[in-house]
Amino acid sequence: MERILWLDSLRGIASALVVIHHSKSSEPKSIVGFLTRSYWDEPAEENHRLIQLPPFRLLFNGPSMVALFMVISGYAISLPLLRCREDIGARNSGFFRRLCSAATRRIFRIYLPSVAILFLSQLLYFCNAFQWKPADDWLGGLKPLTAPWAHIQYVLSRIVHLLDISNHQVDINFDRNRPDMRTINYQLWTMPVEFRGSCAVYLLILTFSFWRPQPRYLALAGVAMYWFYMGHWDLFAFVAGILLAERHVASESEPEGEVALSYSCSPFESPKPIIKAWNKFRENIHLEQVPTVVSFMLGMYFLCMCGADRLAREYRWLAVARSAEWDNAEMMPRCWRSVGAVLTIYAISKSALLQRPLNSRPLQYLGKISFPLYLVHPTVYLLLKRPVRDFLWWAVARTSYPGTIEASKHALPFYIAWIGTLLVLGVVMVIASEVWNRFVDLKCLGLARRFEKWVSF
Repeated sequence: MERILWLDSLRGIASALVVIHHSKSSEPKSIVGFLTRSYWDEPAEENHRLIQLPPFRLLFNGPSMVALFMVISGYAISLPLLRCREDIGARNSGFFRRLCSAATRRIFRIYLPSVAILFLSQLLYFCNAFQWKPADDWLGGLKPLTAPWAHIQYVLSRIVHLLDISNHQVDINFDRNRPDMRTINYQLWTMPVEFRGSCAVYLLILTFSFWRPQPRYLALAGVAMYWFYMGHWDLFAFVAGILLAERHVASESEPEGEVALSYSCSPFESPKPIIKAWNKFRENIHLEQVPTVVSFMLGMYFLCMCGADRLAREYRWLAVARSAEWDNAEMMPRCWRSVGAVLTIYAISKSALLQRPLNSRPLQYLGKISFPLYLVHPTVYLLLKRPVRDFLWWAVARTSYPGTIEASKHALPFYIAWIGTLLVLGVVMVIASEVWNRFVDLKCLGLARRFEKWVSF
């Protein structure tokens, strides 16, 4: 079945922006903290930078990209299943077999590459390959070149933790102040979120598979709003993705050239002057595009919401819509970022102009390696960020790197070293992602297919 090319590209862009967001993870907040604050935050002397204005601050707004991932996943997982459901010939058996196949392979798709990067990263840490020293409360206090069995046990405990898709003890859909985040592969906190959301998608598609369209849409919208009210931004995003896929499948089944008329008149009488003027006005300003434009602008506004556990000044009006169930400080920003992701993807799906750049080959390739890029980038940062940065600083300033705080006082060499490091490591990450895609991801997909063939009849 035909893939939605722009959706793959959008996933690639989201992955790349997460990489940029994490480029500042090991830097002092006194130097890079402004990248996660609003242009209108106080004190003014620490803000009022161009990068803090929408849409530029999306470059360092990783949490918004996670919300975008979840909506894309709900959309992409649902679309082939819904298309199969609409195929009358496959309704009795083919649809259910496809649904079962997708659900069976999903856990392999998410977790096998994650387990591989966990073992590889821990091995590199054990061999003391990282140019980075963790704090005492990171990695369970493990040190390089000591207690190899303890390192293996640590990785196994991480795998067990990642397989838990419940909300017991720790909310899996938040990441602030979580002890399990103090690890090399901190990006993997999204894996149980992704798997839980995928399971919800499969269950809802199965439940509503033979409902009539209108009650099905109402039921899905009700489920989405319930999760939004309860603060489960991830489940809301996945269900919203199903709704977007439902709309897409419905549009595919509409007869081409069919036009809905707002007004009708007899073929023997001329339209009234006011109707004629309105139609001419609507054609001149492309009024039918207004909802798409508003959706895109509003979506970008919500995606640009910065701060992990607070609202910036320009978003504080949203406090009037705060749910009584939002007892976690991260709930409000994450829920509204998810709304922004839904509105943005909806607008792109309606606009050929917005889709055009996303259909380019470079962005398509970025979409192809998006998952490997998401997996490998922290390991590349820990391996190479400091050596590359120190070399670029020395090449410009002819002195050893004095530390980020002192280096920031020298604007030109600091920015050359910082931006140059990001560019060099970006190339390394693309190469590493291509290798990972060929020798790990594709192998994992093949293993999933063989397992499905073995267990199925």
